[in-house]
Amino acid sequence: MKVIHTADWHLGKVLNGQSFLEDQSYILDEFIKKVEKECPDVVIIAGDIFDTSMPSKRAITLMEETIAQINIELGIPTVIINGNHDGKARLRYGSNWFQKNELFIRTEIEDFLNPIQFGNVRIFTMPFFTLAEARQYLDVTLTTYEDAVAQLIAMIKPKLDASFHNILVGHFTVYGAPKSDSEREITVGTIESVAPSILEGFDAVMLGHIHHPFALNQSNIYYSGSLLQYSFSEVNQPKGFRCFQILDDEMTQRFIQLMPKRKLSFVETSFHNAIHGKFSFDHQEDYFHFHLSELEFVKDPMQQLKQQFPNTLALTQQVKEISSQERATKNIKKMKPMEIVNSFYKDLTEESLDDVQEKNITSFLNHYGEEQ
Repeated sequence: MKVIHTADWHLGKVLNGQSFLEDQSYILDEFIKKVEKECPDVVIIAGDIFDTSMPSKRAITLMEETIAQINIELGIPTVIINGNHDGKARLRYGSNWFQKNELFIRTEIEDFLNPIQFGNVRIFTMPFFTLAEARQYLDVTLTTYEDAVAQLIAMIKPKLDASFHNILVGHFTVYGAPKSDSEREITVGTIESVAPSILEGFDAVMLGHIHHPFALNQSNIYYSGSLLQYSFSEVNQPKGFRCFQILDDEMTQRFIQLMPKRKLSFVETSFHNAIHGKFSFDHQEDYFHFHLSELEFVKDPMQQLKQQFPNTLALTQQVKEISSQERATKNIKKMKPMEIVNSFYKDLTEESLDDVQEKNITSFLNHYGEEQ
């Protein structure tokens, strides 16, 4: 049996005013091509299909078209849970009807006790829930997200049958998995991470929420990662999905990388090098965050950059830090006028005055001195 595990599509994502819908449509087309090639027995989507609980009409249409291609055109059973970005009511609309076509949309906490069975595989789903929802369902006092997950897992474990491959699908953070800027906190003011030991007993735990596919080094716990880079903290992270091959006595998995239409790129250089393309980049149409020096006397640097790199999304200025020791050694009273000018220029530009500049400034200082 073959299972494809994906998550964190974040349809409708906007970064610094730039909609990613065109990029998402492209990457989902690439994903569908890979799915068709792999011919899996089931596709699992572990939450955060949408980037917001109130997605746009275009985002909803893209989701519906993609799921229809997988589930109806390719005839592949599909299991979906909600993530912390998704609106439950919107995602589960029509779920009872869809289930007749083996499209299983799980958004309720009580669904976790009813596994979905495909051959020798049982899939237990743990949709995203809030602590308040867990307290109400379990009717106990809970202080952390980990407490809630631990109690729910304890209820599942008696149902684990060793004659099946038991898979858990969830949307939360496991200790040791670093987060990026685009991953919203699951809870506020509480510990949201879950200890890996709580998840023992499952043959595989397929998770969403963390965008890095290799964020965790655990033998049975996997993040698929997001399909695209969604913040500049994710630059250089590979993006794609996981494919599991499940045999009678073993389970193997591999990561399949997808190449985006445009990637995110963080560039740290001088304004001169940036505007003249004197740095390493793949495509001018990529999304850039420029972190530049030599901006002090540049007029409208963002506008100039966008003329060369139209998808520039962020511009920040490098700030040269001068230590207190360096400041202490600079005794201006003991410096000659030309030395003061040269020191000031070097602090701003990290370069020394050239011969022509020195000659012009010397001439000005001499003229000014004569007038005094």
